[in-house]
Amino acid sequence: MVPPSLTSPLPHPAGTVATNRGLLDLLAEYDGLLRRANADRAAVVEILSHDAGAEE
Repeated sequence: MVPPSLTSPLPHPAGTVATNRGLLDLLAEYDGLLRRANADRAAVVEILSHDAGAEE
């Protein structure tokens, strides 16, 4: 069973883009979300592969 925390949507960063620094900070936050989403996807694949192996 896949935990809901691995499949629920991630929130948008709450940064503002009033300056170049703000833009860079927002980009860094989105990069962090991308890394987390990819890690969650990898965890789901691992869980599903273990579940598939248990049925055989």
